Amino acid sequence: MLASRLAPGGRPRGVTALLATVTLLAAACGGSTATTAPAASSAATTAPTTAPTTAASTGVESPATSTAPSPAGYTGPPVTIKYSIWGDPQEITNQKAIADAFHAANPAITVDVDVSDWEAYWTKLQTGLAGGAAPDVFAMDGPLFPDYHARDVLLDLKPYVDKDAYDLTQLADQGVKDFTTSDGGQYGLPRDLNTIALYYNKKMFDAAGIAYPDDTWDWAKLVATAKQLTKTDGGKTTQWGFYTETTDMENYWSELVWQNGGDIMAPDNKTTVLDTDQAAGGIQFLQDLIWKDKVMPDPAVSAETGDAFEQGQAAMAANGSWQVATFDAAGFPYGVAPLPSGPAGRFTSVNPTGAVVYKASKAPDAAWEFVKYLASPPAQEQLMTLKASIPVNKEVLAGPYSSSWEGAKVFADSLTYAKLKPSFKGYDEFTTTLQNELDTNVFNAANKTAKEALASVVPQLNQILAGQ
Repeated sequence: MLASRLAPGGRPRGVTALLATVTLLAAACGGSTATTAPAASSAATTAPTTAPTTAASTGVESPATSTAPSPAGYTGPPVTIKYSIWGDPQEITNQKAIADAFHAANPAITVDVDVSDWEAYWTKLQTGLAGGAAPDVFAMDGPLFPDYHARDVLLDLKPYVDKDAYDLTQLADQGVKDFTTSDGGQYGLPRDLNTIALYYNKKMFDAAGIAYPDDTWDWAKLVATAKQLTKTDGGKTTQWGFYTETTDMENYWSELVWQNGGDIMAPDNKTTVLDTDQAAGGIQFLQDLIWKDKVMPDPAVSAETGDAFEQGQAAMAANGSWQVATFDAAGFPYGVAPLPSGPAGRFTSVNPTGAVVYKASKAPDAAWEFVKYLASPPAQEQLMTLKASIPVNKEVLAGPYSSSWEGAKVFADSLTYAKLKPSFKGYDEFTTTLQNELDTNVFNAANKTAKEALASVVPQLNQILAGQ
């Protein structure tokens, strides 16, 4: 999951939206890898609905190429595969560098990288799937994976894993699990992860003479400190003690549910368990920060001013690892600490992004080689330079990443107490219905208590799940 996107709940993952798709042909040299794939001049500006002449779109590949796994790396003819992701301009250069490095190590495979903003990405992907011209490899958001798996458009990579004796334990367990099916299929490899932590403005803490947050903090300490750091002038708040986004469970309210002993889904994902006192209590805590404790701007204020922490208007923020580069650019000193513990302990969420292979790809062997490379140390080290996500490769996670910047180890260590963001069929409809209720009656205005709001919406949620 890279930096710039709008998540299913509507949450911004950065400030840049690409209004057009940028296609990069990642070929390092010419004649030695000549194929029937398009020349660079024809691939440079592919329109959203025009598929390039690649293995995925033409169905043309040498008869020698098989859909069975290769015994030792790619041994087929030269081929171009298409790799589609969501992202922002900074990621274009980064992903091109990864594709170039892969091509240098695998000269027979050229990777055509297609980058779109979040909304355009999914629209284009669905158009491609409907027309039988989807990219060979494409990024998959963990929570949306079950719906795409149910459409039977993803290639099971388990035969490749077995044939190559590929060690899945080299990757973060949560990431692997998110793309593993109940029957033992492996329909993708994780590419990166994101978790939530507590950011704090060092300048504001220093000015108030308050010690920085650490792993001893709990909910009470968060509220007490946020109150100390909230400032008003003439009845107007000039500095907020705390900020988070309320439009998606990932940013904070799912963590609060878990920290209060509740959960979101039953173990079989067939019903929701949000109608418990524990779950309601977690969401009530967030409502209280806005409307009772008044240490956090309500969403109407945030809609006008943007991210209060990024703007230097809030002392603390619960937010994701994708925000690091954004906060670096904000120009003030900040730190990162674990989320405060709740009555049931400390939890954060982890949301993997995976790389999956189109089931109808005509270059599955080449696609598999590239998917493997995306999770390899060289690619992971290149990816981490964006400061937009957490590496999924354990070697890189424990080594280069953890020491790469001041707060990196907090994010790396958070995986030990992270729960997977829920992932199930019907996710989009479920979360839209749920979030509409919470936004309207809990966060945007305190029309209902969290318990009342959840009691009214849970029957609708279970009806959605029953229809899957």
